[in-house]
Amino acid sequence: MTRPQSPTDPYARPQRPAQPVPGDSHRTALVVALIGAAATVVAALIGLFVQLSGEVEQRDSRPSLGGASSASGTPGGPDEAGAPRTSGPPSASAAPEVSAAPAVSEGASTAPAAVGLPEEFLGRWQGYAEEVDASRTDHYRVTVELGGGTRREQVGSIHYAMESSDCYGVVTLTTVSGGDQVTLGENIQSGNCVTNGRITLTLNPGDTMDFAYESTKRNGTRQSVEAGLERVA
Repeated sequence: MTRPQSPTDPYARPQRPAQPVPGDSHRTALVVALIGAAATVVAALIGLFVQLSGEVEQRDSRPSLGGASSASGTPGGPDEAGAPRTSGPPSASAAPEVSAAPAVSEGASTAPAAVGLPEEFLGRWQGYAEEVDASRTDHYRVTVELGGGTRREQVGSIHYAMESSDCYGVVTLTTVSGGDQVTLGENIQSGNCVTNGRITLTLNPGDTMDFAYESTKRNGTRQSVEAGLERVA
């Protein structure tokens, strides 16, 4: 059997529609705020990084005072192609690059050219010498043969043809005085003569020259020989 429906309560309050929970809207606003703050921080960091990079690049592009080479990797030096780096504008107060002095190649010779025996002295010269000492005067034939060379080199030979002995030796160029006078060091290698002496040769007109010899004998006395020589070959 059906139950009778209860009459509607005239004093009952009407039911309101369901409202959204306040906590949900607060969370959404907080998330949006956090995202905005994070984006601001990231943008600030990017701007700071770009600014620092520009300062470093500008500092590297300034020319150095020492002119560093490309091999050393020092900022301011030329690159591999030889052109200066232009990655950033140089500072207005930066000093101009000072070019390094050219290096002297290792082993380059700076010594003057060797002085050689003048060509006018080359050939065979012969004449008669006079040797004067306290007891006697000797005369004998002198032959000088010169083949050329430079200072401290052997430039020829000498022969003294005496009655008691023949003396043979070599001569070394010592000094050159202009083009008409030279000094030779004598070294006798065979014969009964003083081993070492000094010879001065002076050119004269007409293929002749003066011969002057000086040395010290074994007994300590001074020996002097003079001769006039002519070119024979």
